[in-house]
Amino acid sequence: MRHIRFIEERSGLSVRCELLDAEAPQSADFLWQLAERKLAFDAIHAMWTGPEISVPMPAASLPEDLSQRILPEENATSFPAEGDIVLAFAGAGSLKGLPPGNFYDVGLFYGAGGRLLMPFGWLRANVCARVVSEDLAKAQSDFKTIRRNGACQLAIRAD
Repeated sequence: MRHIRFIEERSGLSVRCELLDAEAPQSADFLWQLAERKLAFDAIHAMWTGPEISVPMPAASLPEDLSQRILPEENATSFPAEGDIVLAFAGAGSLKGLPPGNFYDVGLFYGAGGRLLMPFGWLRANVCARVVSEDLAKAQSDFKTIRRNGACQLAIRAD
């Protein structure tokens, strides 16, 4: 069983997540690769999808070997549950309005009512990790603090 941790200093967020290697092996491995490299990304509270912290990752923001990965649909949903960590993938040129190249987005869902309905239509994303139950209550509070504070830097670490 592998775990990663999402960290955001200003809110005090430090949440441990179990990777769902059996259910979404390629997506879980993608998150593991990010975590092992100790990367950090700009993150925002999502506008369309409900209780979600969104971590958009255009290809240009990723190491070259990761920016070229084509991720299949695995353990996909349009309705993430509380505590789900999802990875959305859009191939280069497949969605209007995205930067050039492949596009990835990690969504950290912290409450009920999550839905992947975007202005361009419904999206499916791979549920590839889950917040460990003992960290969920504090994480929910910290995610709400991020919502109030605005954009932030979210680090991903192997745990």
